[in-house]
Amino acid sequence: RVMAEGEAVNGYPNWSERVLLEWMNRARSDPQADLAACPAGNCKESACYLSAATPRHIDFNLQRSARFHGDHMRINNYFDHPSHCTVVANIAALYPNSCSGAASCSCTQGALSGDTNAWTDPFSRMQLFGASVNAAGEIIAAGYSGPNASFYAWLYEPTSSTSCTFSDENGHRFLLLTDGYGAAAGAGYTSTQDFAVMDFAGTASDGYKIPSGSHYPRQAATVDAWANWYDTAAPSSAKINVDGVCSNMTLGRGSSTNGAWHASVGGVGSGCHRYQFAFKDSAGNSVLYPTAGSLGIGDG
Repeated sequence: RVMAEGEAVNGYPNWSERVLLEWMNRARSDPQADLAACPAGNCKESACYLSAATPRHIDFNLQRSARFHGDHMRINNYFDHPSHCTVVANIAALYPNSCSGAASCSCTQGALSGDTNAWTDPFSRMQLFGASVNAAGEIIAAGYSGPNASFYAWLYEPTSSTSCTFSDENGHRFLLLTDGYGAAAGAGYTSTQDFAVMDFAGTASDGYKIPSGSHYPRQAATVDAWANWYDTAAPSSAKINVDGVCSNMTLGRGSSTNGAWHASVGGVGSGCHRYQFAFKDSAGNSVLYPTAGSLGIGDG
């Protein structure tokens, strides 16, 4: 059996984080489909993103780095890429069980620091959590109503230039849609105040054929399920198994070898409903996401 990924590891990723990760890979497989809805005048350099990018796989260490930073900003009341103190060297062992992100336990100073030279930059923070940092980047947001709104605030940010280069104006969109900032990603999302963080780093793909998948909204009479497929050949079968009943998925974005597959799932407006993406590759091998267990539709 061909292995996929997707199991939650110690609660990472949560549903909001899964949405951010899947929306990223969905957009990378078909940038123009997403950018077509960009508000008039915002995405002036949209013609720069004509080609699909390789999907990013989910990295557990980046997941922890991103969620910690969201919690650190929320608890300590700031909004910035650097952590506003010198983060303790053993933060990976402390967070979140014995240290929720409060400055008293996460900062060597025991409090936030007014000295910017003492702050921990995002790349050093990623390394503290064990991430491999070569090419890397980070995007953050706060105050938007959920992961969908946070993602599109990044993707549709206004820019005044048509230049196909990174800038302060288009940086979120550029990091989301282009290669060169790491093959892996982690998302952090805190429901309180809606702090969202995505960290990008790593140098090599894990080779999994289903790099990400989720559903949206969290619960409604009908939800949209999306899963990305990345392989040298199209899947011979693409299905979603909800509560033991399989339904076909169709290619909604991108190409059959690098695209996002979609299904509308009805009858899930209340209660808990378990699901798993069940694909087969061109040779007929099962490719499941998650590999073991299931994901859930519901408010719990």
